[in-house]
Parts: sequence; C-alpha cells; structure tokens
Amino acid sequence: MLEKILYRTHQEDSQTNYDAIRYSTILNATALVHFIFMVAFYIMGVGFMGIYNTAIVLLYYLLGRIISNVRDFGKIYWIVLAEITVHSCMATLFVGWNFGFMFYLAGMIPASFYLAFTIKSFKRKLSYPFVTAGVVFVCYMVILTLAHYIEPFYPNCPAGFRVFLTYMNIIIGLVVTFLFSALFAIDVNSMQLRMESEQERLEDEASYDPLTHFLNRRSMDERLNHTHRNAIINDVPYSLIMADIDHFKNFNDSYGHDCGDFVLQNISKIITAQIRSKDSACRWGGEEFLILVNDNQEIAVEVANRIRSAIESYEFNYEGKALHVTITLGVSGYYSSSKVKTLIEIADKRLYKGKANGRNQVVSS
Repeated sequence: MLEKILYRTHQEDSQTNYDAIRYSTILNATALVHFIFMVAFYIMGVGFMGIYNTAIVLLYYLLGRIISNVRDFGKIYWIVLAEITVHSCMATLFVGWNFGFMFYLAGMIPASFYLAFTIKSFKRKLSYPFVTAGVVFVCYMVILTLAHYIEPFYPNCPAGFRVFLTYMNIIIGLVVTFLFSALFAIDVNSMQLRMESEQERLEDEASYDPLTHFLNRRSMDERLNHTHRNAIINDVPYSLIMADIDHFKNFNDSYGHDCGDFVLQNISKIITAQIRSKDSACRWGGEEFLILVNDNQEIAVEVANRIRSAIESYEFNYEGKALHVTITLGVSGYYSSSKVKTLIEIADKRLYKGKANGRNQVVSS
C-alpha cells in the first residue's frame, strides 16, 4: 500500500514538474513579446505603455522564477488573462484599433481550453475557457465601441512602426490561436490513445490468466459459444482437448507452489508452440487446460499427441532439480445435436479414463 502511495506521489510530482515547464515556457514567450512592445513603445514616444510593458516583463520574469514552487497554476492563469486583457485594451486606446492588439484576446480562448484540459491543477474545469470567452467578448465589444467614437491618445505613430506592429500583432495572434488549437488537438488525441491502450490492457487482464497467459474460463466460454454457433450454421467442425498435468500436486508438496507455477508456465509455452494460430488454449482450472481445435477430431488427436510428446521429452529443471512431467489428454469432436457442455464432459471423461489407464496418454474414444 505504501509503495502505491509513493508511486502515485512520484507520478503526481513528475506531472506537476512537466506542467511547470510548459507554463514557464508560455510565460517566457509572453515576456519576450512584451519586451518587443516595451522597446517599440519607448521609440514611438508612448512612454506610459513603455513603462507598463517594462513592469510586465519584470512580472513575467518573477512568475517564471517561482513557477516550479507553485502547484496551483490557476491563480497565475487569471493574472495572465487580466494582464493580457488590460494590455490589449490600453494599447488599442493609446495607438488605435488598426494596430491589431485585440487579436491577442482571441488567442486566449484556445489557450484557455488547452491549459484547462492539460494542466493537472486546472482539473479540467470549464470555468476557465467559459470565463475567458466572456471576458474576451465583453472587452472586445467595449473597445470596438470606444475606438469608433474616441480618437487614439497617440494618433501620430511613425508609419514604419505602424506597419511593423500591425503585422506582428496579426501574425502572433494567429500563431497563438493556431498553436494552442493544435496543441489541444494533439493532447486530446494522445489522451484518446492512452485511454484505448488502457482499455486494451484492462480487457487483456479480464480475458487472460496472468500466470499462463492463456484465455481464462470466462473468455473461453464466450469463444466456445461463438465457435459452436458457427459449427451449427456453417457445418464447420471443431474439437476439444481437455488436458491435466499428471501428479501435479506432488510438485507443490515436494518443492512448493513456486515450482508448481514454474511447471504451469513452461507447459503453457509448450502447448502454445504445438497448437496452431487458429486454435485457442485456456487454463480451465488449477492444472487443467482446455484447448479448442478448429478442425475435426482426427486433427485434434494429432495436436494432443504432439503436446503430450513435447511435454514428456522436455527437460524441466527447477533450481537444479530435474522434474519428470507428463500430461494426460482427452479429446472430443463436434457432432450434430451436440452441445458445448456435452463436448466438455466427453473430453473430461476421456481424460480421466486416461488417468485410470496409467496417465501420459491421449484418449479419444
């Protein structure tokens, strides 16, 4: 239990560190953009916006320094949203709507979706993108209205800077919108792949015996019912082999259950090597196996004999001890009007007939 807690804590710390790196990268990139604005505004003579951007560059520098020690990135997000909103609105009022500073607000919407669903501390809360969209809409409409009626505070900006800032704002705004949309799509796709992989893993765990990696009894029942229906409809033969390890209890009693597991694992490998890809094997219970052969009884007998012979000749060496392992098998074949339960019972009776006749043999009648 303690190991699971420590492992979970390690995983959470790793995720938090990864989130901090992503967040720090975003903050540094934003600081760089503000640094460019700072220089541009000072050169243009818009001193207030130059000072504002100087303060914001310092703010992002400090946030980048403390981000690794912060676990609740949500508070920092609201600070960044407020800052970008205020900057976009103020810059538009100071130099004019045509400079395109409001493009940054549109980019905040895909950014909010990306951060809300990929940063762990955001907990996939829809409040982040919904509040962001609301703030963007209100500010956009208010500034659009004000820009229509109020002249910019600094209308006489040099033409060169006007062109530079306009193109820069449009390009960065579009890149931010595309980048976060793409990153969100990639993360969603990655999450989907992880979910599918986990689903497959859980299905495997639910379908296979963990020791032998054979089908478990429930999964074999499903396969048998499907095969039997196919045999009835299409008149396709199939056969069953019931196999039981001879004197298996002696291995557990003499050498311990680890030895029994060793025998089971090696026998499962031998059986896998001897059956065909279209056949199926199942750990029916304990040291007993049920093998579905998708062919007539004669072929199933050949498969059973190969298994018996391969196990008898295999050298089982457990911790320096040579083990003599054999197996007894009973075979039954599908016939019209038969049922799965009946075929299993026939194979089982033939198995125990082989046990009574001395073991290490195949019985098919």
